[in-house]
Amino acid sequence: MKVRRIDSRQGFEALAPLWTDLAREGGHSSPFLSHDWFACCWEAGAPPRRAEVLVVEDAAGPVAVVPLARRRGALHRAPVRVLGMLTAPDTAFTDWLITGRPEPVVEAVLDELDRWKDWDVLDLNALPVDSPTVKALETTLPGRFSWQRGATLRSPHVTITGTWDTYWTAKSQRFKKTIRSVRNRLVKAGTVSIEEYRQVSVDSPVFAELLDVSRRSWKAGEGVAIATMPGMPAFFSALTERASRRGWLRVWILRLEGRAIATEYQLEADGRVHALRADFDASLPEELSPGSHLSYEILRTLFGREGVHEYDMGPGENPYKARWASGARETIQLRVFRRGLYGSMLHGLETRAVPALRRLLDRRAR
Repeated sequence: MKVRRIDSRQGFEALAPLWTDLAREGGHSSPFLSHDWFACCWEAGAPPRRAEVLVVEDAAGPVAVVPLARRRGALHRAPVRVLGMLTAPDTAFTDWLITGRPEPVVEAVLDELDRWKDWDVLDLNALPVDSPTVKALETTLPGRFSWQRGATLRSPHVTITGTWDTYWTAKSQRFKKTIRSVRNRLVKAGTVSIEEYRQVSVDSPVFAELLDVSRRSWKAGEGVAIATMPGMPAFFSALTERASRRGWLRVWILRLEGRAIATEYQLEADGRVHALRADFDASLPEELSPGSHLSYEILRTLFGREGVHEYDMGPGENPYKARWASGARETIQLRVFRRGLYGSMLHGLETRAVPALRRLLDRRAR
């Protein structure tokens, strides 16, 4: 097998037909593995990050694409050249797009990387724990590179099966009382309405309202809102256009007296709804909790919608998500260190020196 590196936007765009074919042949139907998604991630990868794609070919032609991104960073203050998966902050999961057996592809990519001298750490994050790529990597890496398996990240989801009444009845009385109280307080504050949009132009009032609510959210002050996080306005503009064309987009807006006070940005495909961003107006009284009411109405609607079987609430667990969730999906990180003195030092620092220091500090604290 041979591996080609594509590092120009023009070269990446030319891969669109091949990408579609590989995704179809490999059964990769998720929006998060589509050429459209990675095109948006490429836009979000402005300097100092640099995107590239590895195309793996056998004698018959291309059999895999591996979307990557380069950046400079630090590992426990040691400078590192990181080669990681091409992602955005809202990536639910990612993977290598492979047709056929993954082992020959993984071997070819690792052999190619072994010849390169322009990286220190290969950081493969957001990989599904049950991905064949993960299994092939963990089988192939020993004896070739120093590596480690990172922490598991759980993403809560609601299984949409049966009826809404059955699902809601199973919730605790305390939780149901809280949600009913939220709705009553909102109704007393004014006229409440909820809208869902599947086609949104970035020049439309709907998109402007989405950005406006994000500016009024608590995330704005932390610099992680759609409207305030570097690169995210451009990312969501590109994603909104592409997702509208592909039929994936779902934008929900909760209004109070006609004013948007809570939103949720979703992608839906193959019966699975992914919540990418949920925001609410942080200037409102805390007891109004518009985000809770919007979640209730979204789920109630999804239980009555034919063809939907899962509602993914986004990476990370918290008590709020746990109250709704019926399960969780898991992703992991694999970290690979380039062969050589510096890679060995980084691996030792990460797997031996730092853990030993933490154990020492824990003993002293006790």
